[in-house]
Amino acid sequence: MNGEMYDLCSLTLHAEKALRGNTAFEPVEMKYVAQRKFVFSQSFGSTFSQEEWFRISVKRGLKAVRMLVPTAVKDRGILGFVNTTQAYLALFREDGSVAALLPKWEFQKAETMWHVTYQEQEWPDAPKGIPVFQNETETLRSVLQEIEELARRIEEPYFAQCFQDAQDLLDGKGTMPTDMFANVPEPYRSILGAVSKGDVFGAIGSWNDSPPYEAQQKGLEDEYDRLSAALLKYNRLNMLYAVNTCYSEIE
Repeated sequence: MNGEMYDLCSLTLHAEKALRGNTAFEPVEMKYVAQRKFVFSQSFGSTFSQEEWFRISVKRGLKAVRMLVPTAVKDRGILGFVNTTQAYLALFREDGSVAALLPKWEFQKAETMWHVTYQEQEWPDAPKGIPVFQNETETLRSVLQEIEELARRIEEPYFAQCFQDAQDLLDGKGTMPTDMFANVPEPYRSILGAVSKGDVFGAIGSWNDSPPYEAQQKGLEDEYDRLSAALLKYNRLNMLYAVNTCYSEIE
């Protein structure tokens, strides 16, 4: 899971935990992010911190936060570049209005750190109702098994091990980094660990790099495309389920 996706997952989890549990908002911290700025649709150029954004949003009637991301893309090869995840937050308010919170990442060479701006935009034609996400872990497990077998057939042992590790995490048997979604309860933390491990789409050295060539050489190009699309789809569906469902039942 790249930093952009991790940040959106974390913001959703922290906001929903605070909303459902009526607790303080815990700011998200990431090692390589120096600054996050939040801009409201009518803030006239003013920017706000995470805590200020959440506090103001609650005063404006924030009811729920949901992370959204497409489960299919035209070109998986672009996913190795910044600002290509197409993911964002949907902010649902008590009065029925909805806003989208859109991230933009910029690298500051002088600091060798990232700055992230979250821009709020009103969403007048948003779908009605707060979306509900389903547990698709059984399908993800099946896809991981198939794509692991494919990785071995095209002689990509590194990726075969990635897919095996993702299955282990999905089954609660793997070991996650201690700081990764550290306070998220099970089984949601294991699901997030699995989809993070299975997020192999990027640029040089990724599942988008040499594996498609190796698959083509062995006459398995169609199988590679089918399973890669399925992996992206069910990785993202289960990420959305875990992030958006984790705290939804807290009263």
